[in-house]
Amino acid sequence: MKKRLLVLLVVVILTLSTVSFVAANNDPVGGCPDNFHLHTVADHDHDHMGPHKHVGNDKDLNGDGWICGKHVGADGSIHVHIDNNVPLP
Repeated sequence: MKKRLLVLLVVVILTLSTVSFVAANNDPVGGCPDNFHLHTVADHDHDHMGPHKHVGNDKDLNGDGWICGKHVGADGSIHVHIDNNVPLP
């Protein structure tokens, strides 16, 4: 029982250190599809000027602090968001 608890504790510590390492990285781990632009999640949080709608998923699923966005619609008032998951060259 103690051995299992120790193994579980080590796994949790390694998982947390890996997540912290990825979150601390300022470089994106993935890119955007064609016609999407890369921006930080923090920039997205401050990008709420004027009436517009957000569609898609604006969650940072890979934990790198970046997402992709694209303005669509006749006046660009709809913002499509996805996580940056296109492999980098």
